[in-house]
This record gives sequence, C-alpha cells and structure tokens, in this order.
Amino acid sequence: MQNFEAIYESYKSKVYSTAYRMVGNSSDAEDITQDIFVRIYKKLHTLRNEAVLSTWIWRITMNICIDWLRKKKVKMPLNKEPIFNDRSDPHLKVTLERMISALPNGYKSVFILHDVEGLNHKEISKTLKISEGTSKSQLHRARLVLRDKLSPILGR
Repeated sequence: MQNFEAIYESYKSKVYSTAYRMVGNSSDAEDITQDIFVRIYKKLHTLRNEAVLSTWIWRITMNICIDWLRKKKVKMPLNKEPIFNDRSDPHLKVTLERMISALPNGYKSVFILHDVEGLNHKEISKTLKISEGTSKSQLHRARLVLRDKLSPILGR
C-alpha cells in the first residue's frame, strides 16, 4: 500500500483541478481539496485493492464536490481558467465555458471527468456510482446540448 505522502504528491494537482472546475472558485477548491485529502487519510486503511486507488480518489473527490454544491445550493459555476487550451478564439472559449457551467450537474460531472480529465466510462461509473450506460448517455446529452447552443455561434 502506498503511503499517504506519495498519494498526496501524485494526486494533489488533479484533485485540485477537478475541484476547481466543479466549484469555480480557487478558495473553495483549496478547502475542498483539503477535505478530500483528510478523508483519504482517514479512510486509506479501508482500501483493499491498490489497483482501484485512482477510481477511489475520484469517487471521493466528486462526492465531496457534489455535497459542497448541494450545501451551497448553487449550480456549478463558470470557471475562470479555460478548460480547452487550444489556439481558438478567446470569445468562443468563454462562451463554451459558460455553456458548460450551465449544464445540469450530472451532465457536467460526466463531461468534465470524460472530456477534460480523461476518465473512461467504467471509471466514471465507479466514481459517480452510476451505470456505464448512464455515463455514456449523460455525456452524449451534454455534447448535444453544447452542440445545439454552439451551432448558431459557429454558423452551422
């Protein structure tokens, strides 16, 4: 079993980035990241299979972020840091960020985990405790919503 310090060093950036993308505020993301690692530290002894460590960490991360959003009763807000770092029009990036932030929480969670963080549907299903079919469906619907909203802007 890995020690806590090694886990922290390996995952701190990704956990913070995910928390930030979910809540859209660096101060809250730092607090949430701290809560996540406190929970990981307290529960590390319960992890039986080190092969599922990353899935376990993402599940904790998403659960704490979703709980935070429920307590605050807010929609997942616009992130100030762009998700896509290509060389496209900055106005389009901001527009896309706003559209992503307006997605229903389930769609947004799956979209961020799949298209931003690179998790596959099996990992997402374990992380969010949903079926792989639900993950695929929510990602598909999120993309359709984004495509429909972007079409007029892109002239399609």
